[in-house]
Amino acid sequence: MLKELRQLLKHATIYSLGNVLGKVVGFFMIPFYTHYLTPADYGTLELLDLSLSLTGLVLTMWLNASIIRHYNDFDDPRDRKQVVSTVLLLACFIGVVVAVSGIYLSRPLSVLILNTPHLHWYVSLEALSFLVTSVSVACLSYLRAMRRSVLVVSTGLAGLVLSLCLNIYFIAIRHSGAVGVLYSGLISSTLVTVPLAVYTVRQVGLRFSFRKLRDIVVFGAPLILTSAAAFTVNFSDRFFLRHFSTISVVGVYALGYKFGFLLSLLVVQPFDMIWQARIYDIARQSESRSLFGRLFEYYCLVLVTAALALSIAIKELLSIICPPGFHDAYKIVPIVALAYIFQGANRFFLAGAYVAKRTRNLGIVGLASAAANIGLNLFLIPRYGMLGAAWATACSFFLMSTLALYVSQKVYYIPYVFSRVGVLFGLAAFIYMSSGLIRLDVLVLQMSVKCAMFLAFPIALYLAGFFDKHEVEKGRAIAQQVLSRWRLLRAAELGR
Repeated sequence: MLKELRQLLKHATIYSLGNVLGKVVGFFMIPFYTHYLTPADYGTLELLDLSLSLTGLVLTMWLNASIIRHYNDFDDPRDRKQVVSTVLLLACFIGVVVAVSGIYLSRPLSVLILNTPHLHWYVSLEALSFLVTSVSVACLSYLRAMRRSVLVVSTGLAGLVLSLCLNIYFIAIRHSGAVGVLYSGLISSTLVTVPLAVYTVRQVGLRFSFRKLRDIVVFGAPLILTSAAAFTVNFSDRFFLRHFSTISVVGVYALGYKFGFLLSLLVVQPFDMIWQARIYDIARQSESRSLFGRLFEYYCLVLVTAALALSIAIKELLSIICPPGFHDAYKIVPIVALAYIFQGANRFFLAGAYVAKRTRNLGIVGLASAAANIGLNLFLIPRYGMLGAAWATACSFFLMSTLALYVSQKVYYIPYVFSRVGVLFGLAAFIYMSSGLIRLDVLVLQMSVKCAMFLAFPIALYLAGFFDKHEVEKGRAIAQQVLSRWRLLRAAELGR
């Protein structure tokens, strides 16, 4: 058991580090991209990227789970190889069909996605990228099934480095603009995928099985629905914005959304990776239900604190790293951060349904949230633009978390104390709105005052009674231990 836990922790840590490193590098490149690309370029790339992601989500991404699931169904290496080979051939077939169709229909697709036929070459490049990505998904899924986490992450990082170097060449040196990003993405993914495909074919051969294909499709088809619903809530607003507004607005919105999404990247996703394994251990404890409730309060504390810090600082941060055309992106960041607080709560609320093994209604929750998101986008975006898009996302995630809570509480009741969570949200909202009233001419002074207001947040929580007596005493003990060790270290350094 201990050996298995070590293996799980090892692979999860490797994957997490790879994902976080890639995102961190991407955020450090934001000043570069916003310097050389206009908001319209940014919006164009966002819509093309989301179109590619949606097509892949529906047609090929479910193959990832299918390979891993059916690979582990067999002990015979020949059956395992046949599973991988079947999926790889299917991925190639789908990729070729989409690439040929995308190139042939590039002009009408350019009108549909970008509202102009003049960018049809962009669509053709994305169609070719889809072919490469389809093959890559199958090959990387095979490596995941074999638990080759280091190779998976190394491959991803190699592609990232190649893409960044090519982006600098095409954008900064060749001044190719948005199309340069598409060129670099296609070239880098091809250079990484070709060796992966050769390695995979040498390992498994090329053998096709209609029986295994049927099992793979039966398993993967339901995942298309839930994945499409999640995509709708997260990303459909860009397409509504493009329809009701301009491509430049989409670009500004996309930049602001990336910062709001940091809450999911740095808090929700890492927590979820641990939470999926821990909920069952907690459920076996005698006071599990009350423990779940208290853990939720502290999980909300982390989420709200991170969202407050981001929301207070984002206006000044964007004014430093981005040109003026992108500065309005700060307006949506607090709303998107709120949306991902609700998403994090939704992931926590699912614990009851998982423990009770009653998950059949969760698909309905996803579909209801997606439908509500579409309706809210249609109502809010024509009236309020990108602020309406952000609020549509926040309201959809709130509905999703509320429905998940209702479904889970019906099968496994947890005594949540929402009044304490309300105090947390109320104080955070007060500090955020107060920080918005600060108007100082000196940027450093304004940031210092906002920082002081943020540091007052835990003090306000303490005075409001959010922490109980035992937790306060425990915190003091930990602080004393840290200070004692620091003094010892300082003494040792001075002695040297």
